[in-house]
Amino acid sequence: MSAQVRPERTIRALVARLRDRGLLHADAAEARAESTQEITSGVQSDSRLMRPGGIFVAIRGARANGADFADDAFARGAIATLAEPAEAELMLKARGDRAPLVITVTHARRALAEAAAWWEGDPSEELIVIGVTGTDGKTTTATFLSTALTAAGISAGLLSTAIARVGGVQRPTPMHQTTPEAPALQAQLEESRRAGDRAVVAETTSHGLVLDRVASISYAAGVFTNFGSDHLDLHGTIDAYRAAKLQLISRITGSDASRAAGLAPLAVIRRADPALAPFVAAADAAGVRVVDFDVAEDGALLLDGVRHVVKLRMPGRINALNAAAALALVAAWGLPLAPAIAAVAEEPGPPGRSERVACGQPFSVIVDFAHNGQSLEAAIQVARSLATPDGRVLLVTGAAGERDAGRRSAIGRACTEAERVWIADEDPRGESPDVIAAAIYAAAEANVGAAVKDQVTVLHDRRAAIRAAIGEARPGDVVLLAGKGHERTIERSGGAEEWDEVRVATEVLTSLGYPQHT
Repeated sequence: MSAQVRPERTIRALVARLRDRGLLHADAAEARAESTQEITSGVQSDSRLMRPGGIFVAIRGARANGADFADDAFARGAIATLAEPAEAELMLKARGDRAPLVITVTHARRALAEAAAWWEGDPSEELIVIGVTGTDGKTTTATFLSTALTAAGISAGLLSTAIARVGGVQRPTPMHQTTPEAPALQAQLEESRRAGDRAVVAETTSHGLVLDRVASISYAAGVFTNFGSDHLDLHGTIDAYRAAKLQLISRITGSDASRAAGLAPLAVIRRADPALAPFVAAADAAGVRVVDFDVAEDGALLLDGVRHVVKLRMPGRINALNAAAALALVAAWGLPLAPAIAAVAEEPGPPGRSERVACGQPFSVIVDFAHNGQSLEAAIQVARSLATPDGRVLLVTGAAGERDAGRRSAIGRACTEAERVWIADEDPRGESPDVIAAAIYAAAEANVGAAVKDQVTVLHDRRAAIRAAIGEARPGDVVLLAGKGHERTIERSGGAEEWDEVRVATEVLTSLGYPQHT
C-alpha cells in the first residue's frame, strides 16, 4: 500500500506495525503508545534531519549514542522516540517528568528500517528490487542491470554509489556511502515507485546488511559479483564480512510485484569463483535458484552456460564479467534478451569506472574507483589491455584513512604491477597522510625490494601526482588514476576539499598542450 493512501499515520498504527514484526519491547505496553496522535514528517535517526511531527530513533553507534541527541530531536519537533531499553532509560532519567513519549523496542536499527518502510508505504512490495553485492564491481554491474532490464521491458531505477536513475532520469549520487540509512533508502524506493519504475536495482553493501539499513526490503533477486577481504574496520574478520554478505541470500524472498510478474527468486553467482562457494551453498540451502555467469577465454559472455558474443564499450575482462552477471539475470527470468544485450553493449558505464579522459593525447588516461587491492589489480589489467605491446601503465593511487588498514598493504602489493606508481592522498580524513603512504610504500617494497625506489614515488598532492604521471607518459602508455573515481571531494581532517578527478586530468592535459594541433 502506498504512503499516499495509508488510512492511518498515527503512533498507534506505528506501534501496531512494530508489534506485528516482533520489535516492540514488553515495557512499551503503555497507554500513550496507543496514541492516535498523527505522525506528519516521517522517521529519522539523525536529529539534524528531524522535522515537526516526526519520530526519532535513538541508536547507539560506534562513535555516538543517539540518546544524547534526543533533546535536539524533541526541540526540532519530534513527537516520540523509539529506543532500546538502555537508551530509553537514559532519556527518561535525563528528562524526568518532562520526558516525551519513549517507545521501547527490542532492536533500534531494525525498528528504524521497519518504521521507515511503513512510513513510505512499503515501496519494495510494489517494486521488483534486485540487490547487487560483492567486494568489487557492484556499481558497474548494477548500472548494466538497470540498462538491461529497462531494454527488456521492465523500467528499472538504480541506486548506486555513483549514480541514481529514477523514472528514466539519471543523476549523480552526492555521497561517500553506497547504502544510505533506512529512511533515505526507503524514500528513494518510493520516489522510484511514484516515478513509474517497475524495478529498482540497488547496490547492497555489507554495511547496509549488517547495520539493518535494508532490513525491510523485499528482494526479488540478488547478484553476487565476487568476494575478497575488505571493510574489516567494521566487520573485524573476513568471516564476519562474509556472513554480512550472506545475509542477502535470506532476504531474497520476492515481493508482491515480482510474484505478480511470475519472476522466481534468484541468486546470480559465478560458480567458477571458489570464494563464492559459500554463497552457492547458502542459496541451495535456502531453496533459491542459482544462476551462473562467466566469461570464456575468447571473451564470450556465458549466461548460465549459454554463450553470447557481445562487444562492450567498457574495456577489460572485469567489465565483461559485470555485464555477464547482469544479462544472466535477464536471461534466467525469460525476459527479451536481444534488446538487453544491445543496450548493455552500448552502455558507457557509470562515471569513474574505466572512464576515459581523451584530449587528443597519444596515450590513454583512465579514471577508476579502484580503492582496494582486488579492484586495483583488475583496473591495472584493464589498463594493460589498452596499452600497446611496449606501452607502460603509469599509476596514481592511494588509500583512505579511517578505513580497513589492510587495504594499504593490498594496494601496495597490487600497485607494483604498474611500471611507475605515484602514491597520493585519497581520503586521509583524520589520519596522517604520511602514515597511510608509508604503509602502502612498505608493502610495495616488500614485493619488489630495492627496485621500489625507482618504481614508486610518494607525492601527497594529488594534482601534482596526476601531472607527474601524465607528464611522463609516452605514446602507447596508459595513465591509470585510481581510488577517487566519481567522488567529488577529498576528505581531510579539516573538512572536504572539492575534487573532480576527470576535470583535473583534463586540466592537466590541456596545460601540457593537448589537444596538440599540427
